[in-house]
Amino acid sequence: MNFAQDAQKLGRFDISALKAIVSQYGEDDWNADGRRQADFRAHARTQALKLIADSDFRHANPTVHPIFHELEPALRPLMTHVRDAYLQTLRQRRVAEAHGPGYFIRMLLTRLPAGAEIKPHVDEGESLKRCHRIHVPLVTNPLAVFFVGRLKFHMPEGEMWEINNRRTHAVRNDGPDARIHLIMDYVQPGETVFDTEGPLTA
Repeated sequence: MNFAQDAQKLGRFDISALKAIVSQYGEDDWNADGRRQADFRAHARTQALKLIADSDFRHANPTVHPIFHELEPALRPLMTHVRDAYLQTLRQRRVAEAHGPGYFIRMLLTRLPAGAEIKPHVDEGESLKRCHRIHVPLVTNPLAVFFVGRLKFHMPEGEMWEINNRRTHAVRNDGPDARIHLIMDYVQPGETVFDTEGPLTA
């Protein structure tokens, strides 16, 4: 979603329980589904585990995968914080009252190997234009660097960031270990989005 900044920090969390579970996933788990890497050239070097996702990138009625249920108790504080983050203003609360509660349309674990990069790109597609794209690093290192618009920064483990996915963004992992992020795409129905191509409704 387009907004006034390149990125904004939404909070910081104890992710130890979530990280402990994710650390148990092996290479077979990470390599089981390569569709995202095949479909999106920018993500060719990544690996992904689907928690909530659909290949058609739909904007409603998402498919919840078994891994989500494994992780749900550890995810719940993060999900609650996201919902609350977009109900801070009277306008946001009125939108939710009129159009219904927000929901997670996608949720992924993504791994970027040591020495790999995600090439500069802008997220396209009607759903990606209308959702808040949120990152929570679970495993990272100081040499894993995010670029969004004019911003270059490192996201420490446990911090939550929304990125402006309608600006050019990229990632480099020049560290010695793989970087793992939780990505959550959150939709608040009825929200007005001032996209780069004109106003949209979430």
